[in-house]
Amino acid sequence: MPVSLYGLWSAKMFFGFVIFPTDFDKIVSPISVAHFSQYKLMNLLLERLEKLGFSVCSPSETEGSIWNRKILMGHECISIHPTNEGLKVGTSYLKEGEMEEREFHCSILVGSDGARSTVRKLVDIDMKGERNLQTLVSVHFLSKDLGQYLLHERPGMLFFIFNPDAIGVLVAHDLDQGEFVLQVEQLMLNIPYYSPQQKIEDFSFKDMFNLIQVCEQIILKLVGWKLVDVQVLDIKPWVMHAEVAEKYVSHNNRVILVGDAAHRFPPAGGFGKYF
Repeated sequence: MPVSLYGLWSAKMFFGFVIFPTDFDKIVSPISVAHFSQYKLMNLLLERLEKLGFSVCSPSETEGSIWNRKILMGHECISIHPTNEGLKVGTSYLKEGEMEEREFHCSILVGSDGARSTVRKLVDIDMKGERNLQTLVSVHFLSKDLGQYLLHERPGMLFFIFNPDAIGVLVAHDLDQGEFVLQVEQLMLNIPYYSPQQKIEDFSFKDMFNLIQVCEQIILKLVGWKLVDVQVLDIKPWVMHAEVAEKYVSHNNRVILVGDAAHRFPPAGGFGKYF
C-alpha cells in the first residue's frame, strides 16, 4: 500500500511522524477507511429499518400486545427465564413518571447492551482476563476552530498527544463540525473524585462547573493554544479492561452475547471488531 510520510508536527501542539495510507486508486480495497460515530450509525440504521416497514416506538406508544415489526425504545431487560417455546423476558420502562413492567416471549435474545451488559449478568456469564488496566475520562466537546485547523493542516482521525504539560488521545469524530472526544487519565483532572463510588452526574452545579473548567484547561494544554469556542458536552469516566466472556451463548443457545457484552478490549487498534 503506498503511504505518505508527513514530517514533524508543530512542536507546541503535536510532535511525531504521521504515516497514513493513501490508497486513492482503491487497489487494496474498494472501500475507503473512514471514522463514523456510533450514534450517527444508529440513526442511519433506524432510518433504514423504518423504510423497511419497522416502526420506532417510545414507551408511551407501546399499548397493546402486538409487537411485530416494532422497535421498542426505553426498555430495560430485568429478567430472563427459559420456557418450553423459548424465552420469557421481563422489561421495565418509564411511563408518565412511573416505572412499569412488561413481559415478552421470544425465540432468541441478543445481548448487545455493552461492557456492563445486564443480559450477561442475568444469565450468569463471567468475564475472564485482565481488569482495571487504566482509569480514564472521556471528554466530548465541540470546537470548530480546532476542527478547521486539523482539516486543513493536520487531517486525521486519531491523535496521540505527548507533551510536558499533558498526555491524551484525541479522537476526531467530525472535523467539519469540530466534534471530538478526548481521552485522558482520571488523575489528570486533579480534583477529588473516587469512581465507582462517586458518579459525575451526582456532582453539584459548582463541582460540575469546576470540572468543565479543568477539562477546558487540559484541552488547552494538549492543543497548545487557546481555543475560544470550546464547548464541553459530556464528561464520562471509564475503566479499561482486557476481558472476554467465558462463553457467548446460554439457555440452549437462545441467549447470545455480541459486541462489548462479549469482549472488552482496550480501544486502540480495535478497527471495528467491536461490531
